[in-house]
Amino acid sequence: MVLGLVALNALLAQSSFRVDDLEQRVGVLTQANLELTRQQAALSAPGRIAAWARSHGMRLPDEIRFLHVPAARTTAPAGAADHDHPTGWLSEALP
Repeated sequence: MVLGLVALNALLAQSSFRVDDLEQRVGVLTQANLELTRQQAALSAPGRIAAWARSHGMRLPDEIRFLHVPAARTTAPAGAADHDHPTGWLSEALP
């Protein structure tokens, strides 16, 4: 019985050390995550991105043009199958 208690105590001590190590690792990883989050926020700041773009020769356009899409076509585009007269391998299966 005493041997069982000693073995149990040893297992609990070993588990305690492992829990302490894991808690320490969680703390280190939490700090690393906070630092990476801070770096990501700094790097994605609009002012920093604009300054980087200017330093690499990028600029806003002098004139902005809008392209308008023509009205929808009423006929099928070239190459599209006609629903009344299907073509291709599928037409053989249709009545």
